[in-house]
Amino acid sequence: MQIADENPSPVSAQNDGQAPVAAPGPRRRTALKVRRIEAAFAAVLLIYAVLAVLAHRYAYFTWDLELARWIQSISFPGFHTLMKWVSLAGNGSTPFILVIVTAVVMLFARLRIEAAICCIGAALGSILDTLLKEISDRPRPASSLVQVLGHYTHESFPSGHVFFYVEFFGFLLFLSMLYLKPGWRRAIILTLLILLIALVGVSRVYLGAHWPSDVAGAYLGGGIWLWLMIAVYRRLRT
Repeated sequence: MQIADENPSPVSAQNDGQAPVAAPGPRRRTALKVRRIEAAFAAVLLIYAVLAVLAHRYAYFTWDLELARWIQSISFPGFHTLMKWVSLAGNGSTPFILVIVTAVVMLFARLRIEAAICCIGAALGSILDTLLKEISDRPRPASSLVQVLGHYTHESFPSGHVFFYVEFFGFLLFLSMLYLKPGWRRAIILTLLILLIALVGVSRVYLGAHWPSDVAGAYLGGGIWLWLMIAVYRRLRT
C-alpha cells in the first residue's frame, strides 16, 4: 500500500495548478496609459462639442444667468480691482506682446523648441478661437440681464481670454514643472500661474464679458489645445 506524497514536486504542482499570471510589461503599461489618455481626450472633446452645439442654439442657459448674477454680487474689498487686473493679460495686443517677449527670453535661454511651440501654439490657438466664435455665433451678455462693465465685441463662445490663458500660461506652467528646481521660487511661480488660469474665468463673468458656459467651453477647448501643444513638444524633444 503506497502513501501519497504530501509534498508534490514542483513539476507536478506546476502541471496540476494554473500557470502564474505574468505581470504586465513596460510596453503593455505604456499602451494602457496611452489608451486612458486617449479616452480622456475623447471625453473632453465630446463634452466640448455638446456644449458648443447648445451654445450655438441658446443665447444663454438658466444656470448661466443665476451663476453670473451670483458672481457679480460678490463685494469683497478689492475684488472688483482684482477681477479687472486678472483680465489685463488678455486685453488688446497684450497677448501678442507677452508671447513675443516670452519667446525671446526662451531663445536667450537656448530653449528653441519651447519658444517655437509657444509662438506657433499661441498663434494657431488664436485663429482657432476666432473660428470657434464665428461658428457658435453666440451673442454677448446683455446689459438688461447682467452688469456689463465694458464694451465687448465679437461673439461670446468660447471666451478668448480664458482660451489664451489656458494655452499660454498653461504651457508655461508645464515648462516650470519640468525645468524649475523644487523650492520656494518654483512654488511661487506655479501658484501664480495656477491662480491666473483659475481666476480669469471668474473675471470674465464678473465683468459681464461672458456667460459661465462661455468660460467652461474655453477651459475645455483651451485644455484640448494645450494638450496638443504638449504632445507636439514631447514628440519634438524625443
